Amino acid sequence: MHGIDEIYFVEKNCFGDSWTREMLESEILNKLSVLETETKDGVLCGFALGRVVADEAELFKIAVLPDFRRQGIAEEMLKALHEKMKERGARVCFLEVRSRNIPAVSLYEKAGYRRVRVIPRYYGDDDAVVLRREL
Repeated sequence: MHGIDEIYFVEKNCFGDSWTREMLESEILNKLSVLETETKDGVLCGFALGRVVADEAELFKIAVLPDFRRQGIAEEMLKALHEKMKERGARVCFLEVRSRNIPAVSLYEKAGYRRVRVIPRYYGDDDAVVLRREL
């Protein structure tokens, strides 16, 4: 298990000021949370974090450090996270993503997610695309 400081380092490098260290730690420690991490050459290079409530899951974030991108790491973590979610009883997974984040939308669609709806100005400067995938 990786420490919160390592995970927060990835968070900061991928998302800037999206979540504070305390928010991230609180979510990771939540009994409903599901976490998947990936290490390359002894370095934590990515994590995927979600939550399962009853038979539904939500993907909160997936992050891969820039030097490790385009190596299939996000896809592998997503698969592993889906398996953990299924083990906890989830039958479907949802997520929201910035409409302009084309690499992320492509990743999710490749993984079997389908568009449900768009939430205008969800991020203030951008719409959110809500995606859904059967597990």
